[in-house]
Amino acid sequence: MKTVQKLPSLRVLLKKLVCYLCGLLLISVGINISKLSALGISPVSSIPRVLELYCGLTLGTTSNIITVVLLFSQFLLLRKKFRLTNLLGGLVGLLLGVMMDLTGTDPNAFGHLLYGLPRPNNYFLRLIYIVISIVVIGVGVFLYLRPHWVPMPPEGLAAAISQVSNKTFGDCKTFVDTGLITLALILQLIFLGGFSSFTGEYTAVREGTILIALLVGQVVKMISKRCATPLESWLNQ
Repeated sequence: MKTVQKLPSLRVLLKKLVCYLCGLLLISVGINISKLSALGISPVSSIPRVLELYCGLTLGTTSNIITVVLLFSQFLLLRKKFRLTNLLGGLVGLLLGVMMDLTGTDPNAFGHLLYGLPRPNNYFLRLIYIVISIVVIGVGVFLYLRPHWVPMPPEGLAAAISQVSNKTFGDCKTFVDTGLITLALILQLIFLGGFSSFTGEYTAVREGTILIALLVGQVVKMISKRCATPLESWLNQ
């Protein structure tokens, strides 16, 4: 006899929704703090940052353009295996783009909540901003992952590559992240003149990008060891 899986209550859904949205909001805040550091932006936003600097659009707008590209790439890979979860992941990516403008520093965007945050004027303070960005993004990713809902487009693309290639998700995630940074570097060299600006105001990929790529996962890992089980238990009550 088949067991009927009990649907989560409205209370559980609301708690998971708040946790998910708070995670996305913190990720967007962390991305904008890394942008302010002028030491390079987070890897997932490296290509949007190049496009922002070159085209004059907001970071949220260019992020949404890349979200559409990543979503279309998933469709090309999966074809008939393309599912609603892939499409929902694209919508989450678009929502993150909106949050980037909401919490950003661009006065031309509709939100720019961090516009008044002081810009660091020396290398040490810029590193401090990168460290803060790593912690904030790490907490955001931790919260965003806890409900086990749809992944955002970069993770969705990694999952699609894993599905068609039979490679592990971890290997495919590394491939996607490395590919995004490499493409951002190429675009930066073509459109922004490489690393000619020492202040980093007109570069997207610098040492801060590498630090974020290496350390955010470690922050998520440390938080998960202590907080994942109690938080998920509370979310499912």
